[in-house]
Amino acid sequence: MSAAAVASYAQHLRHLSWMDMAQRAWLFLLGAIALKLAAPDALKDSLRPLVLIAPLLPFMAKDLAHLPDAVARLRGARATRDWRRLATACIPPELVGLFRLDAAMRSGFVAWLRRRPQPALPAGETFSYLDYGAYRTAFAIALFTTLFELPLDALVLPLFIKDTHKLHVIHCLMAVGSISTLIWVLGDRWLVGRGCHVLTEEGLQLRIGARTTGTIPLDAIAECRRIDIKPDEWCRRNGIARHQTLLASPLDKPNTVLMLSPYSAVRLMHLGVERSSLACVFLYVDRPGRLLDALGTGLQK
Repeated sequence: MSAAAVASYAQHLRHLSWMDMAQRAWLFLLGAIALKLAAPDALKDSLRPLVLIAPLLPFMAKDLAHLPDAVARLRGARATRDWRRLATACIPPELVGLFRLDAAMRSGFVAWLRRRPQPALPAGETFSYLDYGAYRTAFAIALFTTLFELPLDALVLPLFIKDTHKLHVIHCLMAVGSISTLIWVLGDRWLVGRGCHVLTEEGLQLRIGARTTGTIPLDAIAECRRIDIKPDEWCRRNGIARHQTLLASPLDKPNTVLMLSPYSAVRLMHLGVERSSLACVFLYVDRPGRLLDALGTGLQK
């Protein structure tokens, strides 16, 4: 393989999301398991480490593709003597963002426990996304299944596992997982709050809890359109790279897209990572027609 081909593939990996890499890791795992099952008995034991290593290969490849970014972050941190940035310079920003997201969810859970009031909304026109969306239904299902899981496990697991020590370990792991899930579910619900974006005189404020926050100035919005297809297909039709887009929706399929002006300085926090150099933002709102009318009026001013 030539150096140009390697550089091209590295650039392709840089543009893929970590969720895309997780899907490839799952395929690698299935392939390794199938290879182990199809291999002769004499080779099965030697292929066992492959089952553990195979899912890590896509993540390692993407991490290596981002090596130039890590070097740039290291140099920037050293130049500014920002030692906190220096400590995380070699870690993928998405992983650091996951830690930030986890901390925000736990903070939201504490706020829910203390029954803190929701922050006041800024003055402006609100656009909800919970009235007709699936978030409330998904929240109720997640809450019910999480609370129902522990007693169900306590009844079912002893039927299959007779070792008392292993049973206790599994019960502890399941309890920790259920409690963590409960913290995230309740924390996210408090952070989402009233579930609406706000159009102010400065721009459109996106407010989806700790998932997506930030303001898109009105002068950075070139156009607002209705969509009824998947974002990937819409990007292919309009010649926009997927890594230049952002999906601002709690769960639902987006029904609106904001086309941003070229070279706009829009910066949004999405899943704990600051995103910039965006071409468009996909949104779900309950009444997209109202948003189109309001943005059309605002852009004409």
